[in-house]
Formats: sequence, C-alpha cells, structure tokens
Amino acid sequence: MVNKHLTVKITEGLNFRALVKILRISREQQCSMIFQKSNGEKANAKSLLEMLSLCSIVGTTLQVTIDGHNAHNTLMMIEEVFENGAGI
Repeated sequence: MVNKHLTVKITEGLNFRALVKILRISREQQCSMIFQKSNGEKANAKSLLEMLSLCSIVGTTLQVTIDGHNAHNTLMMIEEVFENGAGI
C-alpha cells in the first residue's frame, strides 16, 4: 500500500477524460485507489461519478491511497496523469 499527496497541474483539472484514464490504470493494474480531499471527501477511482464529485480543478491536492501488488508502478502512472494528463 502506498499513500501520497498529489496536486492537479492540468489546466482543465481532472476532467472526464483524465478520470477515464485513471479508471483504466486502476483496472489494468488491478489496484484499488481511493482519492481524498483535505475536507475528508473520498472517492473510489473505479467510480467516475465519485471522482467527478471531488471537483478537482487545477491546484487541488488529493491524497491517493493505492493498494495492490503493483502499487508503486501504478502511483507513477497516476502522477503522470496529475502532471500533464498523460497525453490527453
């Protein structure tokens, strides 16, 4: 299990396309991911509606908790999405 605070740096924030990318990473890597805002709101990465409800605009910091056999590699992929949208 790994935990890390990540800040959204994509100009558009975590929009629907970026969230779909996170969902795909979660499924492909067979990891569970929970995102949490500083106010305590949580969202499971496998639920687009929960993730959208976090309203993660540019500058938003979320704590991500990743659990699974490939958690460190998964974290690197998620960091890429937060940094530049992973090509989106």
